[in-house]
Amino acid sequence: MARDLREFIKQIEQRGQLRRINTLVDPDLEIAEISNRVLQAGGPALLFENVKGASHPVAINLLGTVERVCWAMNMQHPQELETLGEKLGMLQQPKPPKKISEAVDLGKVLFDVVKAKPGRDFFPACQQVVWQGEEVDLTKLPLLRPYPGDAGKIITLGLVITKDVETGTANVGVYRLQLQSQNTMTVHWLSVRGGARHLRKAAEA
Repeated sequence: MARDLREFIKQIEQRGQLRRINTLVDPDLEIAEISNRVLQAGGPALLFENVKGASHPVAINLLGTVERVCWAMNMQHPQELETLGEKLGMLQQPKPPKKISEAVDLGKVLFDVVKAKPGRDFFPACQQVVWQGEEVDLTKLPLLRPYPGDAGKIITLGLVITKDVETGTANVGVYRLQLQSQNTMTVHWLSVRGGARHLRKAAEA
């Protein structure tokens, strides 16, 4: 199993499932259109190495096929992926077991959860370089505007970490983010989501 994104990209390239694109491409609509066509055709992952106005490449469509999702999860067969989905479904919406066999199945899933303790890295690579305040320049990132109707450049599925001001409990939510300035973005979230609740409590504190 790949340890990080770089290693996964290397693995799928070795398997002939990555196409490098050196031609200059525009993050405003063009990259999204190319990627969508390749995705619909069941094509390879794409690595755009020459993005207009950006100093970083764009890797896209990495998980565009079931096969590549299995590789990322260190699974050999799609059935393993389906089994994992069923287990996660049991945890999201647990139902009281009606049979002994159902109780046994639920017990196995709970046992797997107990075993799956997250690791902790006190010196993660993502924190080796820290920018704050005016040091932050989000415009250097190759953010895309995927559709003509989008108001600006966005991060479609950004991981947003918030913290409850009273309890200190952290929440990681997947939200759509839109670039507003060099160091600010707006977050699109529903009022019932964890991040929105944390924001309300912080505003009232």
